[in-house]
Amino acid sequence: MARSAQRLAIFGAIVASIIGYLYQAPNIEGIAQTNKVRLLGATMKIIHMIGSAAELLGLSTQTLVVRKGSELLKYVQDKDEDTGLQIENTLIENVRVRIVRPLNSNDNLPAIIYFHGGAFYMGSPDTHNGITSTLARLANVVVISVDYRLAPEHPFPAGLDDCYTVAKYVLQHGDSKKLRIDRSRVALAGDSAGGNFAAVNAMRFANKPVGEYLPRLQILIYPLLQLFDFMLPSYITPHYKFFPYTVDYTLSAYLNQKIDPSIYANNHTTVKQKKHYRKYVDWSLIPSKYRTIYKHPVTDDNEGSSSLIEYAKATVTPEMSPLLVDDEQLAKLPRTYMLSVGHDSLRDETFIYAGRLKRLGLPIVHNHYENTFHASLNFLHGALSLDIARQMMGDLVKYVKANL
Repeated sequence: MARSAQRLAIFGAIVASIIGYLYQAPNIEGIAQTNKVRLLGATMKIIHMIGSAAELLGLSTQTLVVRKGSELLKYVQDKDEDTGLQIENTLIENVRVRIVRPLNSNDNLPAIIYFHGGAFYMGSPDTHNGITSTLARLANVVVISVDYRLAPEHPFPAGLDDCYTVAKYVLQHGDSKKLRIDRSRVALAGDSAGGNFAAVNAMRFANKPVGEYLPRLQILIYPLLQLFDFMLPSYITPHYKFFPYTVDYTLSAYLNQKIDPSIYANNHTTVKQKKHYRKYVDWSLIPSKYRTIYKHPVTDDNEGSSSLIEYAKATVTPEMSPLLVDDEQLAKLPRTYMLSVGHDSLRDETFIYAGRLKRLGLPIVHNHYENTFHASLNFLHGALSLDIARQMMGDLVKYVKANL
């Protein structure tokens, strides 16, 4: 009996520890609807733990498990979110897409070409269906959600090029009977990694137009804009993380090349590169309230690791870091809408990018939502919906209606 009681106590302690770990949400202070956020975060922790265990046991890779787990997002959506919409899964130039069109119009409508987020190795039109369907219905636009190829099976620049291929086709042939799009009113949009694709491709079209029309807008939702400086205050300052994202893991997948965690100390660049690119990643454009502890770059005089510099050399090209271009190139960009959040490693680069565009006098709207987290826009519908997601979507729809 004593031994049974001891085992039961040990089992109970283990269960309590696991529940405590799952419920724990460091730095969640200030975020509303904390019970929902804790539950969402616990779900992602479980998926991550299963992925780690599967990889340790040789059953699968963590990447594949997390990718499959992220697809669970489609089950927490509202089944009525597609009401009033025509949904078609098809191909454009051999790239899978989902075309979402309001049922109330047969005219050529404005279009948003949407690139989903997911750290380059997960996500799909399904995981972001709530965003794309809501945009189509409320803004009365066609949304083309691109199901681009994912890393590591298809490393950089495969996914980026898929997004370019679709956008190019729409700009050239969007007014076809199949698409019925106004080619003069096309926006490139994306969140997180998809925001990176939107920004890079907007620059591609600005530098090398493909015909009569260019994208009218770029819509960047907590976008990844630079892979040069991982010592920005938003990388170093503790904040709530909905998903256990790490730079080295993500880049290892995206580049299909082992990237060392020392990249967090900017060991992937030479001193010469640091001095050259620093003017593009200008800390003075980060609000002073975020620079009370970390006020200036601290690694610019440190030479990086030769092997890491070689493996990660693509990270400091404009094809991966659209912030790392001069003002002459930035000045070619279309109207820009940017959304940033307080609990996000990518917060500061959004302020820097927006600040550089403003300094050039370009038309930009930057809405910042301090008390929410990266990926929160996904939770628009269903039992775990967040009020802040609906607020952010409302602001975005208003902008699209006025500018597209």
